[in-house]
Amino acid sequence: MTHARLIVDLDALAANYRKFRDSASGGCAAVVKANAYGLGVEPVARRLAAEGCRQFFVATDAEGRELRRNLPDAGTFDIFVFSGVVEGRGLIPVVNHPDQMRTGPIALHVDTGMHRLGFDGLDAERIPADTEVRLLMTHLACADTPDHPLNEAQLERFEAFAARFPGVPKSIANSAAILTGVEGIGRPGIGLYGGNPFAAQENPMRCVATLEGEVLQVRQVRAGASVGYGASHVTKRDTTLAVVGIGYADGLPRALSNRGQSAFRTIRAPIIGRVSMDLTLVDVTDLPLVAPGDWIEFFGNSVGIDEVAAWADTISYEILTGVGNRVSRMYVP
Repeated sequence: MTHARLIVDLDALAANYRKFRDSASGGCAAVVKANAYGLGVEPVARRLAAEGCRQFFVATDAEGRELRRNLPDAGTFDIFVFSGVVEGRGLIPVVNHPDQMRTGPIALHVDTGMHRLGFDGLDAERIPADTEVRLLMTHLACADTPDHPLNEAQLERFEAFAARFPGVPKSIANSAAILTGVEGIGRPGIGLYGGNPFAAQENPMRCVATLEGEVLQVRQVRAGASVGYGASHVTKRDTTLAVVGIGYADGLPRALSNRGQSAFRTIRAPIIGRVSMDLTLVDVTDLPLVAPGDWIEFFGNSVGIDEVAAWADTISYEILTGVGNRVSRMYVP
């Protein structure tokens, strides 16, 4: 029996996909790497396929083969592999440098300013003329900050490279870039799963994932009592504590110790003491009666995932992909 669960709202996922699809000028793919950002690649990909998605991006060959097995009518979908190395049939490598070249079909990744993977301008001369280039793509370093000057510079470099491949479809736009009008095939990631695509704007996406822990015990402690490892919190009043069966082994960041928030029936309650491997303490003194068997939200509609990321000094991507394997996944509807 598990005491932590991740509830995935597939209708919200579909609504987010439709928002991107309606905004993308060249059609819309989906990034489902890392087990669909921790949500579960099979149910996520199947729902996206039902919404009309026909192009998917994964990080590795193994992810691509798993996705191929889980898609209905698998031969009708394009699965692109970011690493550029594929062994499974029916997968399209995203080729990042000349040593990965093959006749095709391939996607060609252009480095326009990230200085990670990708061809530069000189590498283009080493691409054989008979190569079947299915897609040209690049990745914007600062798409979450639309007015950043690097965005325009990268787009200019990409167009200069793409001029050598007339008629080949282009994919530039991640979640933020789709919503700010960058042209081409969109390939949303974090926005699909409810994270805010923007660094300093209100989140336009619907909440998809809710992480909850089950209350195992409710305790009454006096003012002046220390709680949890290291006695890092001392109660200032008589306090009602909920001991919740979720911890950092489940993906709840230890950095939330004494600073994060949770929610019970939409009402916020602070995390006190240190988050431990399997347990977390929540101050429920000011909440309606909480009892063993109740569930406490640690991110979702009441506690935003980007809030949690800020408290943990990280990003929503890491929070989602860090949800542990022992956390049960539940899908609604």
